[in-house]
Amino acid sequence: GINSFAAQAAQGAPARQGAEGPPRQTYGEAMGWYETQARRGYPRAQFLLGYMYETGLRGAPDPAAARAWYRKAARRGEARAAFRLAGMLRAGRGGPVDMDGALRLYRLAAERGHVAAQSTLGYLLAVGGAVARDDAEAYLWLTLAARAGDAAAAENRARLLEYMTPEARAAGERLVRDFRPKG
Repeated sequence: GINSFAAQAAQGAPARQGAEGPPRQTYGEAMGWYETQARRGYPRAQFLLGYMYETGLRGAPDPAAARAWYRKAARRGEARAAFRLAGMLRAGRGGPVDMDGALRLYRLAAERGHVAAQSTLGYLLAVGGAVARDDAEAYLWLTLAARAGDAAAAENRARLLEYMTPEARAAGERLVRDFRPKG
């Protein structure tokens, strides 16, 4: 995963060969391989390159470059990239705050089964404020994330149920019943 790759990189260990990863080589060579694959349009490599820029694995963090690579990967349906880019747009990292864009990207990732995106989107829709509140859709995402084991989603769903109208809950239950992941 990303974190094990990051840990290996920090220790200067050679990259491990994976089904979709570079052949065994040094960290620096692996970074070149990922960049080549990202430029060729491979969404997983674009996501990983974005992550490297966001976290500073390639030197100083470069949030604007991270946004650009995440955006390319998200356009190709990479849920992890959509989720991370949504967080950057929401926080204004690497560019201006864009809540509408963040919501679109959280939804894209959530529809593809990304549990953290489902939990975050459900929370935002339940709380409202920066986004329009939608209890039925919040119920959908919080229920799906809670079923996947997300403890925060389960807690937020319980709070939502305290003030949800019976009509909104019924609408939310229909959304859960009819949900089919995309991609």
